[in-house]
Amino acid sequence: MRTFDLPTDPAFWQDPAPFFQSALTAGNGLFASTGGLSVLGYEALFELGRDPRIDGHPFPVEGLGADKTDMHALLRWGLFALAGPEHRGLRQALVAGLSTQRIAALRPTIRDLADMARQNLLDAASPDLIRDFASPLSARAFCALAGIDQRHAGWIGSAIATIGEQLSFEPAPERLTAANPEARELLELLRVLESDGESGLMRDIAARLPTDSPATAADLVAGFVFDAVETTTSGVFCVLDCLMKQEQLRLDLSAGRYALSAAVQEAFRLTSPTTLTVRMAAEGLAWRGETIAAGTALTMWWPSGNLDGRAFERPSQFDPARPAKRHLAFGIGGHGCLGRQHASLIAEEAVRVLLLDGGPQPIRDGETRFLPRFSRLSESAPVRFA
Repeated sequence: MRTFDLPTDPAFWQDPAPFFQSALTAGNGLFASTGGLSVLGYEALFELGRDPRIDGHPFPVEGLGADKTDMHALLRWGLFALAGPEHRGLRQALVAGLSTQRIAALRPTIRDLADMARQNLLDAASPDLIRDFASPLSARAFCALAGIDQRHAGWIGSAIATIGEQLSFEPAPERLTAANPEARELLELLRVLESDGESGLMRDIAARLPTDSPATAADLVAGFVFDAVETTTSGVFCVLDCLMKQEQLRLDLSAGRYALSAAVQEAFRLTSPTTLTVRMAAEGLAWRGETIAAGTALTMWWPSGNLDGRAFERPSQFDPARPAKRHLAFGIGGHGCLGRQHASLIAEEAVRVLLLDGGPQPIRDGETRFLPRFSRLSESAPVRFA
């Protein structure tokens, strides 16, 4: 079996496609890696991602270290860390909360929040697409979803950024002391919100919780708050960064060559805002002549599937009218992202107000330099207006 580990070359974070293509030329999709196996390529990700024997990856306290117990408490009930019947029961509770009806009903609110973020960007002395638009919009959208007072949005965005830095591939130890209190305070905020009974999201989740589960609705919302804010920020930024480069976007949309939703999903495919997730084999299984032992950790490299030329013709080309094929930017299977509708809605409204509704048009100023994190975020994203 060939080997694929996280590349040490900094160029990987800027453009991972050549690294994936080089590996796939020599392997069949399953690679040995430090601590387990790596899964690359569309077919391998699609098949193994949907296999119920490839389940969640445990998230023990020792996985973060004794100095990160507050962050562990915040993320303890994230669905990515759960497996078996426990995962299925709690996932159904979250499905009830994140219903299609609830997300669709948020669209007018998200549009207003996107308008507000656009004005903030216009008013900024040195406008930055992440700091002044994508990040505050994602935090405010999470507050709208959860029923949190919007006055908390700025602090929540800042707290998640601090926590996310500690979960990156290059954490800053000197800022760890700030991350733990932020995680503890954020979890307490959600617990108070649940006890007040004013969050429709939490009421719907609580109504579907398995009776024997020690988890609360606040625990489950805490488990996805990182994705709801940082990963959504990454998604909104990546979509905008991609679509701002498409000079024919407005003309093609006006001519009906494709819909806005198709353009946004194609941008998700091209950019894969989540670089990887980790799953675990609940039991031993064979796959295309290879044996996967029970308990093996599998790193799912989603961009390698979205940029796989065997699955997408001209994979690096923006083509929303390409034949429909499910992209893997939100994962797939029983551990696929439940927030894909929410993130897609936010991205659509961000594109609508920033690129399509007229007025000054933002132009990226400078290079996009991605950070070594699970979510694809640039260290900065300055813009100017034409």
